[in-house]
Amino acid sequence: MLTGRAAETVDAVVARLAEEALRVAVGGRVNAGKSTLVNALLGQSLAATDATECTTVVTWFRYHHHNRVEVTPRTGPAYHVPSAPGGGVPADLGRPAAQVARVAVEVSNAVLKRHTVVDTPGLDSLTGGGALDRDSLAALASCDALLFVMPHPGQREQESLTALRAAMDGSGLAVRNTLGVLSRIDQLGDGYGDPWPQADRIATRYAARLRGLVSDVIPIAGLLAEAALGDSFTESDAFALQDLAHATSPELRGRILYSPEDFLAEAPVGGEARARLLSLLGLYGIGEALALVDDGARGAVRITRALRARSGIDRLLDTMRTTFTEDADVLRAQSAITALDPVLWSPSTPAEATALSALRATLDRLRRLPALRQSEYATLLAEFHAGRLPLPPPAVQDLIDLATARTDPARVGLPPTAPTSEIPPAADERIRRWRRLESDYRLPLSRAAQSLRETYESIYYHYKTP
Repeated sequence: MLTGRAAETVDAVVARLAEEALRVAVGGRVNAGKSTLVNALLGQSLAATDATECTTVVTWFRYHHHNRVEVTPRTGPAYHVPSAPGGGVPADLGRPAAQVARVAVEVSNAVLKRHTVVDTPGLDSLTGGGALDRDSLAALASCDALLFVMPHPGQREQESLTALRAAMDGSGLAVRNTLGVLSRIDQLGDGYGDPWPQADRIATRYAARLRGLVSDVIPIAGLLAEAALGDSFTESDAFALQDLAHATSPELRGRILYSPEDFLAEAPVGGEARARLLSLLGLYGIGEALALVDDGARGAVRITRALRARSGIDRLLDTMRTTFTEDADVLRAQSAITALDPVLWSPSTPAEATALSALRATLDRLRRLPALRQSEYATLLAEFHAGRLPLPPPAVQDLIDLATARTDPARVGLPPTAPTSEIPPAADERIRRWRRLESDYRLPLSRAAQSLRETYESIYYHYKTP
């Protein structure tokens, strides 16, 4: 019989496992486009996209049949505040953002029945060797998957991801449930022409470079995705685009789409309509929308449907569906094991000690399953990327294969059509490789090698025919 903190933790884990919604965190550096992506995913303008105090607070978006906003301060009880128009995050949280631990926006939104979305503050402090605030760490640790948003990926993003992995050591976040999102593709290059060929090349290059930190990198045009899936683009906006298309020659169109300043100064529509179109679509989106109008598209529904196809959001949603939703049980199990760890060794009575001993034995058996060790593999890969875990190339490939496997982990390194009889010999080769590394004098490498050797042994004996 469990009591106190142990009982509370187990009850919370049981309740978490009963939740239908998968918890998806959205992270990245400041001004990466996180809130824009959140609004696109939700199909509703709920996240604050302006640089206000609200964007520095962890914000949860979850389903409820009543629209309401709950603020949890660092000290004192939670309280409710009026939501922004449309049900989103209000500008006034009732106290300074520095005193707020988290905000929960609860709305009757069907998307939130499948995914609880967590918008986190920028992770820039990690790049400089700083620490992520405890509220962001707690939010990330409680999530099942992560979308890491990168407007212009480079060395700092890799450093942030590596530092995040180190900070999240022991959490349920693994490589297979972390996706990179290349946002703002319209800002790539010189801003002219079709950005997609370059966006696809950059995403492919960084998916390879960040392999072992993210499972893939998906490019999107964030503003187009938000306009296409959200609730902000109206018939009035569609009429403004029609007026603009009819009033512009190719020469004038090229001139007003040269820069935001040129568009605001010279676009032949009302000043309020200019500012609104620019904020909704950006220059790239306006250009795409005008081309659609030229081709006969009329009305908000037809225009946004076509913009959705040009935004790249459907590829991201499909990848989330296959990477996150189909693996929901495994992701939740990883999160549950992580949540139970702190209370496994704190019995207060003999009966509680017996119950916790049984729970530890059960969890130890589960931890040995390759699919449930992927967060551990993610931590080891972060150590490798940080230069703290020296590994030969074949061992790195073993680790990446296991960390990113979405199907049977036993088949890593084998063709998908390979017969089951080929699995034990392949596993045996890897057992021998990691057994050699296990004897290394460097303790971190030896411990990592022991874990990988145990994983491949479990695969070997599971598939070895008597």
